[in-house]
Amino acid sequence: MATSLSNNDEKFLLGQLAKGDHGSYQKLFYTYYKDLCRFCVRYVRSHEVSEEIVQDVFIYLWEKREVINISVSFKSYLFTAVRNKSINYLKLQLPKDQAKDDIANFEIAGSDNVESQLTYKELSQKVNDAIESLPKKCKQIFLLSRESGYTYREIAGELDISVKTVENQMVIALRKLREHLSPYWNHL
Repeated sequence: MATSLSNNDEKFLLGQLAKGDHGSYQKLFYTYYKDLCRFCVRYVRSHEVSEEIVQDVFIYLWEKREVINISVSFKSYLFTAVRNKSINYLKLQLPKDQAKDDIANFEIAGSDNVESQLTYKELSQKVNDAIESLPKKCKQIFLLSRESGYTYREIAGELDISVKTVENQMVIALRKLREHLSPYWNHL
């Protein structure tokens, strides 16, 4: 059964949190941490990742404590934040994991096949060339997203630009990469 606080207790603790009270922060953390981890693991299927995600949500809460405006119950806010962060994790991580699996399977299947090894090297070079052909800012955003695993919000904060700009640049990057690589894919 999920643990929770009364609305009055939540409001009081959030008010104290906004003033920087560590005790209130700890009370909120320990009240909801386990339930949030159990909830999160349903999405990400990893206890370690779920703990990281929940901790990230609480870190964000602490960092934004003075300006954050929670218009719903605090518990609802937390569960929504964890769900959204889990979905963002899956959007970023699953393609990476799938790509790693595909590359590993490709290497295993073609390990004795010189032609397959050459095709893999050629493909890697084509992908690198396509990334290098991106405009400077677009390339930077793409690499932060795909190689460093940053969320769009994290990229926006890092580069001091809007999330919408990050989204637009990613659309441009993916379109240009698709255009650059489409002739090659047609020959495979």
